[in-house]
Formats: sequence, structure tokens, C-alpha cells
Amino acid sequence: MGIFKSLLNFVFPEENICLFCKDYRVEGKFHICSSCQGFIEFVHREISSPIPYVEKAYYSVLYTRLIRENIHAFKFEGKSYLYKTFGNILLETIYEKGLHEKVDLIAFVPMDRMKKAQRGYNQCELMARYLSKKMDKPLLKDNIIKVKVTKEQNRLGLTERRTNLKDSFKAVKVEDFKAKEILLIDDIITTGTTMKEISKVLINNGARKVYGLAITSSMKI
Repeated sequence: MGIFKSLLNFVFPEENICLFCKDYRVEGKFHICSSCQGFIEFVHREISSPIPYVEKAYYSVLYTRLIRENIHAFKFEGKSYLYKTFGNILLETIYEKGLHEKVDLIAFVPMDRMKKAQRGYNQCELMARYLSKKMDKPLLKDNIIKVKVTKEQNRLGLTERRTNLKDSFKAVKVEDFKAKEILLIDDIITTGTTMKEISKVLINNGARKVYGLAITSSMKI
């Protein structure tokens, strides 16, 4: 029972514990302490370099060490509960930029079946589901499928990143999003390739517009 409780506390930490550092009792929508918040710089910034097929792309906070480490933990260390903190950070940008009034649907970057089975969850899907509920907007769950197994983008150089995902995504049940404006959720924008490839599939299959949103960006602007 003790081991089981410890495991539950790791996967689902107490609500009043900072989800980043675990050291402070906190309250508030971000579920992180004031000390950690002091290392986060909210910018709600639009990517100035155009991404093909994307109407506009935004990110919420600067790419700092704290953000980098916690995104890595969210993606690769089983800390799926961080969807709540990152989801609320994204929500700030959504309302700051008026995206809640523009978009009809929420979408997310899909993973191939093997990778999702290994990781146990898709971090972008967790955030998108959270935003879908908070915004009361429908979620595109199975409409974009990753049909190719590709290398992790973070392990590749800039040139390889631009070709690694080419023709990796496919649209199904396209009637669900025809003539709709879609908010596409990712964790980080580096080259914009992921958003470009998914948005291309959405637009070519009838979506009206695609807006991109990520937690942060390492793209030089």
C-alpha cells in the first residue's frame, strides 16, 4: 500500500505542491510556486518568420533553462501531470491573442503508435484535451495520423529537422474540420517544420485556417 501511494503521489502530486520543484505549497492556476514563476518570462509572442500553411503561430514563454528542463521531464520522464501547468500557460496566450474567439477546433501534434506506446501518452494531446475542456471547443482526436516512424526532432540538426517529417502525416474524417479554423498545439517551435507539415495536411483537406501555439520557441526571430 505504501509503495502504491508513493507511486500515485509521483504521478498525481498533491494539488498544493509546486509541480516544477515539488518544494513549495502553492495555490493558483499554474500550480507552481512564486520562486519558479520568477524564472518564467511570459511573452505571448507571435513567430515573425512565416510558417507555410500556418495563418499565425505563437508561443507563451521564453526558452529558459527551467522551461527546457520541465518540457523534457514532461515528454521523456513520465511527468504527464505537467499538462495542467503548461495548459494554463497556453491558455494565457489564447486569451491574450483572442484565439478563443477565432478558432472552432483544437488539434495537436500526433505521435506514431510505437512511440506513444513506449511513452504511455502524447504530451501535446494532454494539453490539447485540457484546452478543449477549458475553452469548450471540440477536440480533433483522430483526424491527423502520423503514418511514418521518424527520428526525434530534438536529436537532429536544423537541416535534418526540415526533411525528417516530410509526408509523415495523413488526414482522415476530413468532414470534421472542413471550412473550420483550427488551433494546433505543440510543445516547442524550433524550425516550424512540424506545424508546417500538419497544417499542410489540414489546409489541403479543407481547413479554412490553422493557428499554431506552443509553450515556447527556440526559433531565432
